[in-house]
Amino acid sequence: MKKPSCNPFGALGRAALALAFAATLLPVPAFAEPDSAADPAGTGSSASVGTLQPLGRMVETERGPVFSLNDPSLLNPASGANALAALPDSYDLRTAGAGGASLSTSVKDQYPFGDCWSFGALSSLESNLLVTDHATGAPSSPDLAERHLAWFAYNGADDSADDSRWAGGDTFLNTTGRSDYDAGGARNLSAATLMRWYGAVDEQKAPYINDASMGAPDAALRNQSDVHVQNVMFLPEPNVYTWQEHEGGSPTLEHRRDPSAVDAIKTCLMENGVVDVSFYADNAITNNMTGRGTWNPATSAYFYSKTADNAEMLANHEVSIIGWDDSFPKEKFSTQPEGDGAWIVKNSWGSGTSGHQDGCFYLSYYDTSFSNPTSYQAEQATYDADGTDHAYDGIYQYDGVGVGETGFSNTQRIQFANVFEARGSETVQAVSVFLPTACSQVDITVYRNPTGLTDGGTLNPQSGTLKWHTTLTGANAGYTTIDLGSDAFPVIAGDTFSVVASAQEPNGNYLMLAEVDDASQEYAAIDCAAGQTYYTEGTSDWHDMARENLFEDGAGYTAGNALLKAYTTETPAGPDTPIAILHTNDVHCGVDQTFDEDGTATSIGYAGVSQALKDAEAAYGADNVTLVDAGDAVQGKPLGTLSQGADLVDIMNQVGYDLAIPGNHEFDYGMDQLRRLVDRSNATYLSCNFDNLETGATEFSPYTIETYGNVRVAYVGISTPESLTKSNPAHFKDASGTDVYGFCEDETGQMLYDRVQQTVDEAHANGADYVVALGHLGQSGVAARWRSDTVIANTTGIDVFIDGHSHEQYEQRVANKAGRDVLLAQTGTQLQTYGEVIIHPTTGKIETRLVKPPVAQDPDTAAFIKDIEDRLSKTLDKVVARTEVKLVAVESDTQHSWAVRMRETNLGDLAADAVRASLGADIGFMNGGGIRSDVAVGDITYGDAIAVLPFGNTLCKVEATGQTIVDALEMGARLYPEPNGGLLQTSGLTYEIRSDIPSPVKLDEKGVFVGIEGARRVQNVRVGGEPIDLGKTYTVSSITYLLQDSGDGFSMFKDAKVLVSEQGLDYEALISFIKDDLSGVIRADSIYADENGTGRILVKTGAAVEPEPIPQPQPTPNATEGGATPKPLARTGDTAAPTAAATSALALSALTCAAIATRAVRRRRRTAAETL
Repeated sequence: MKKPSCNPFGALGRAALALAFAATLLPVPAFAEPDSAADPAGTGSSASVGTLQPLGRMVETERGPVFSLNDPSLLNPASGANALAALPDSYDLRTAGAGGASLSTSVKDQYPFGDCWSFGALSSLESNLLVTDHATGAPSSPDLAERHLAWFAYNGADDSADDSRWAGGDTFLNTTGRSDYDAGGARNLSAATLMRWYGAVDEQKAPYINDASMGAPDAALRNQSDVHVQNVMFLPEPNVYTWQEHEGGSPTLEHRRDPSAVDAIKTCLMENGVVDVSFYADNAITNNMTGRGTWNPATSAYFYSKTADNAEMLANHEVSIIGWDDSFPKEKFSTQPEGDGAWIVKNSWGSGTSGHQDGCFYLSYYDTSFSNPTSYQAEQATYDADGTDHAYDGIYQYDGVGVGETGFSNTQRIQFANVFEARGSETVQAVSVFLPTACSQVDITVYRNPTGLTDGGTLNPQSGTLKWHTTLTGANAGYTTIDLGSDAFPVIAGDTFSVVASAQEPNGNYLMLAEVDDASQEYAAIDCAAGQTYYTEGTSDWHDMARENLFEDGAGYTAGNALLKAYTTETPAGPDTPIAILHTNDVHCGVDQTFDEDGTATSIGYAGVSQALKDAEAAYGADNVTLVDAGDAVQGKPLGTLSQGADLVDIMNQVGYDLAIPGNHEFDYGMDQLRRLVDRSNATYLSCNFDNLETGATEFSPYTIETYGNVRVAYVGISTPESLTKSNPAHFKDASGTDVYGFCEDETGQMLYDRVQQTVDEAHANGADYVVALGHLGQSGVAARWRSDTVIANTTGIDVFIDGHSHEQYEQRVANKAGRDVLLAQTGTQLQTYGEVIIHPTTGKIETRLVKPPVAQDPDTAAFIKDIEDRLSKTLDKVVARTEVKLVAVESDTQHSWAVRMRETNLGDLAADAVRASLGADIGFMNGGGIRSDVAVGDITYGDAIAVLPFGNTLCKVEATGQTIVDALEMGARLYPEPNGGLLQTSGLTYEIRSDIPSPVKLDEKGVFVGIEGARRVQNVRVGGEPIDLGKTYTVSSITYLLQDSGDGFSMFKDAKVLVSEQGLDYEALISFIKDDLSGVIRADSIYADENGTGRILVKTGAAVEPEPIPQPQPTPNATEGGATPKPLARTGDTAAPTAAATSALALSALTCAAIATRAVRRRRRTAAETL
């Protein structure tokens, strides 16, 4: 019986084919110029800084419209890279399954239509289900509907208003005048149609009828899919045709064979099942004839050997490779190829086809028309014709026809983005991209709720919250889906999210990842609406494709939507819904979102945290989300200093914090003020180890239990024992100097471990299913016994540890005392990130991650913060001085690491000089931990000065021996090279640190200095350029925190004679020094010009060399008997400083801390019985 050709068009002559392929050498179109109507500011220009290069185009062939690359070798650069090391000599899917079961479905019959392309594609997909064991239990064999695919490829337009679900405005066009089943096609149709989830469906829903009367399937089936296609691999081409230019003559099409492509196809066949392929089927095989030199019916062997035409354009039929035989003799072909070997091919002409073997035949490895090998791969889900539990529940897309009609690349980097609006409560779980060439380097980023605008007013799809990013190399062309894994994120109806991508070819060009409508062709209808797809070329200025098309008017081309899709899963509801815990730490009044010089966000700001909380509550339900802070929120900048933390608490109430713990700096304003702040806060404060030594009770609840449905989570607060020295030690003593508060501190850490263990055990005994530790402990620069990882290692029962104190960013797994891993996370400082902990009650799985900027901002919280800042700005913005050099407190890295805690800086020198000059001493000290902010070049405001020295410490002057002074220097240098807030920045004194000598400092259980044992690492100490005399008495000025209150553990000064006490504030001294001693300007030629200072602190390895005395370039006050005459500076007259010192600042600025009238009160889920 005669079989139909795949497409009943008349055969194109070779000349016509050559002309068609030559036509793919397209003229280079121009980019669009700025449209004043679309971009009134003229800043949204898409002015070209690169050149578009033609990549390929849709061409007509005997089998239908085919997208043909100008250079087919672009499919092959890695053809052998993924091949198995040892391939068998023969392989047959029909017997490759367990027990000899077939991994290929049965032979079908396409008669009387020319839709072989749908049979080839679905044969590959059916086999993939079998190979990956995703078909409904053996021995059943999936049977998918070719009729459905062939029809809806040409009938893809959908009237649904929800374009992001079905890409409803796109479809392939049938302009042949024939039935859609006879219009022909190729992989560009089948891949694009299946990837948009138009099918595949079970054969019973759209049965194939072998009669010309077969009509359209039920229109309701268009968007149905019993199995989703998730990847389509365009495999390397064994036949590579390239155009060769000839001087003075016409270009010629030259052929070469790539043997490694054969191995790549074999490997894919073994791993993924049937490979769909095209070839030229002449009349000999269609009519089972001999004498044409191609078909040998006696051996069922076919070989086409002509090379005058491009293979994919010559090919007129698609079939299925089901195996191979390397030893199939070349003599069995009608015309002998150059070597043995053949593919085993399943045809779609019925199992009884004449000359075939059960509907199959052999196709020579050397067939020159062999082209378009393609593998269709199913989702990771078990196929069931009665209802598949799909891997992904939802699809977001605008691209329905692949590249459309034409493809380009660009010499300049070009990025594309699709912005989608969520249809409901879902989790964005995966994305996909179409790549027309192999080995392209792809960069993909996903953002939630992009809201930023470009200068031209266009949405910036790279704004909002960065949720996921990856770079990968697409080994093959085609559609690739990438799962977000643990970075999957929830969205709710009305949320938006963007998928942003660029792809660079091996030759350096960038792919145009968008559909293209070629006005000269009618193969596809492409619809692109405003607000869907955006692009940027070479700049950060984005353009809406529908408003400012990539091509200028008259170019003959129109760009459509980006070739980017997203996939979602349904967010479960009820008791199985995940529990989300958002966390921050060490905000230190960093309330605003910040940006670097390039406009890139460097911190999140409280408005970002507020929006993240709203997003999480919408996604998981408000009752399943908790926001916590791990300490050190209310101090660090003028906003905190001038309000003694009250403004910060009000902002945290606005954001919606549920729980918090006191960090060491929550104590900086004194215990009475801390109690007022805790009372003002809507959050519950916790600490299991902050004890009132007089009552024997904890000052705060040790823990609380939150209930989420039927799941109970305990939160245990843990405060750092370093608070005793890292805040003002006087705050923990009574008037007689007796300790009245403690933190379970001892020399081994055991007291702390025991208290934490006791609290965790009690929480479990009271019904906690999970225990989350909220700790302000840290790691770097912290005493080993009090580090968070040490506490975990010495306890059991904690599931997650949310940390703070050391200003580090980490996500770690630390083994507890029982060897079980505990998740440990810290977010850095000043909202460089915020953290997410997700608990999955059904599986017990716990995930942590740090979310980096940029993130979307809550406008209500941003406005709330602005109101407070505006109220303070009249005072804080007053200019008091100027600097021509940058004054450094922080290293210029991304971790906000403190330079002043590790080395000398010019700001450290300036601060020490200021306190020395203000009281007229021999020596001035400033601890690095007291200096909290850089000062940029330009005006210095009152707020800048407070930001540098935000604690409002009062100044004092004492007499101290040389021995006491060198002991203090040893104390400050004990942790080097680790950061240490006690590192002493100096004035009138220089010293060296021997990094090769371990610190000899001995501390007590509170971290307070008790003495020296061993060789000293601080050497070559000089005062005024002369070696220090250990027995001599010197005058030392600094802050009362160090010299009178033993702050940072500096107890060596406790018995020193006090000459001046409570003499003004540190930041006032800084302002006075710059104005009076430096004439109001820190000049570029001053001793503060070098950010690294003037050599007052040197680090050496090896024996110190005593240099000759060198006068130090430091300000020297006029010395008088008994020290020096201090410059007049108002005393605070208040023995409760520095708490009252901050109040003095308030009086100076005529500001008061009025209570905010409206306070956002967060709901409380806990009961009195649960708060323990």
